[in-house]
Amino acid sequence: MLMIAAALDEELETARSLCVHVEKMAFDRVKLWKGLLGDEPVVLMRAGVGPRKSAERLMEALQVVQPSQILVVGYGGALAPALKLGCIVGIVKATALRLNDRSPGWDHCEVEGEYALKSNTSMIKIAEAAGLSACMGDTLTSAHVLGNPVHKQLLHERFSAAVVDMETAAFARVAGLKGIPLSCIRVISDEAADSFLAPFSYDPSAGIPARTKQLLGTGMVETYREWKTHSSIAKDCLSRFLSKQLSLTSSLEIRE
Repeated sequence: MLMIAAALDEELETARSLCVHVEKMAFDRVKLWKGLLGDEPVVLMRAGVGPRKSAERLMEALQVVQPSQILVVGYGGALAPALKLGCIVGIVKATALRLNDRSPGWDHCEVEGEYALKSNTSMIKIAEAAGLSACMGDTLTSAHVLGNPVHKQLLHERFSAAVVDMETAAFARVAGLKGIPLSCIRVISDEAADSFLAPFSYDPSAGIPARTKQLLGTGMVETYREWKTHSSIAKDCLSRFLSKQLSLTSSLEIRE
């Protein structure tokens, strides 16, 4: 049985809309649905944002369902300058980052764990068939929003990762403990040079008053409008990709 997991409801909806006979499962803390993808049973999980919450929710979900594999889907911020809005990235390795309390700043962050994901090399051909650009690459998982182009460039140069997100490494750690293969597809929702998320970006070298002033000083309406425009494009690209990939589930393409 396949489990499809995402942080946000709108990310999960791209997969849920492709399933039939979808029913919400009675479970207190975790948002779970069951349905059919073709003739195959599937479980869908909305985990919430951030590594701690996503790990806890997946661990709880695995107490009541036993998937044979997990597919994580969702948005990601580009670290590699070549990645454009809507590009599909198949994640090869997820690295969990941890900030160093003694030396604040993204240039001193530490690696908390590295996790190799299940490869799905056919995804590039699937994306091309859907008229989308795609590549394979690594992701960094952070507990904080990274929206400052300076920070993104610094992390790309240090780790050579393509994408940053807030859940993949946490999902991979839990799946690894349970011996469940996990793959991940991220669609670019903000490019490396984009700065519209900068007001929400965590800068450990700045104090709370400075961060508050930055947030209050930005045009919140404009920031929200730009995010909605970008996320709408990303959602459409993710939906187009998944409609191609998940239609191959019955022929075992997703399980290569």
